[in-house]
Amino acid sequence: MRKPPAGQPKTEQIPRALRAFAWNLDGRLTPFGKRQIALNVLERGRAWHWRKLPKGWFDLEFCLAHGQRKTKEALRELFPEAS
Repeated sequence: MRKPPAGQPKTEQIPRALRAFAWNLDGRLTPFGKRQIALNVLERGRAWHWRKLPKGWFDLEFCLAHGQRKTKEALRELFPEAS
């Protein structure tokens, strides 16, 4: 396996169970991509997908800023102290 050229950040692999939720990321896993996958899991996934999210990927502030209206309403009910 070759090392990435100097200056290019290392990219992580997207977990197999979550690849379906990375449809809008072009294979790169950045901090923004992790939050976007977590939001996609929340909005389009099933409850069991939440268990597949690695620790630290879910960002409540990101979801409240970028989520759909119903998602935002549900999160505000679940986390009233954050609103």
